[in-house]
Amino acid sequence: MITKGVASKSHPAPLLFVHGGCLSAWCWDEHFLDFFAERGFCAAAVSVRGHGASNCPTPLRNCGIADYLDDVRWAADQLGGHPVLIGHSTGGFIVQKYLMERDAPAGVLLASTPTRGIGFSSVRVWLRHPVQVMRANMSGGARDIFNTPPLARIFRETL
Repeated sequence: MITKGVASKSHPAPLLFVHGGCLSAWCWDEHFLDFFAERGFCAAAVSVRGHGASNCPTPLRNCGIADYLDDVRWAADQLGGHPVLIGHSTGGFIVQKYLMERDAPAGVLLASTPTRGIGFSSVRVWLRHPVQVMRANMSGGARDIFNTPPLARIFRETL
């Protein structure tokens, strides 16, 4: 988890940013964490397992939303248990699941994953980038696809 800034009297609730499926905490760090930290917020971004520098004890293909939700619960607990959650894409879906079981001052969804899922888009990614998808499937982790901003950008734009 990347954390910047400290809570202030005017902004006591920390902000917890949750990335989408093709990204990790770095995407929030690049443009958002410093911005909010400089304005008196504690701003944090979590990489769910198998993404970025996170720990993934099992192959990514065996991880699901419940695992990612565990990661967000852990991050929220590290921040004191009541952060404002901001989620993009799959992160938005995870935020919605989190809010179904825990209270939070607010939840912000940015281009959240639709309830119908991303099945069709996933097929399109596979058809356009078969080598990267096969490499990720063989290694059991999305790190081969999503470990750098340029590769993540390719997949984000394809979805």
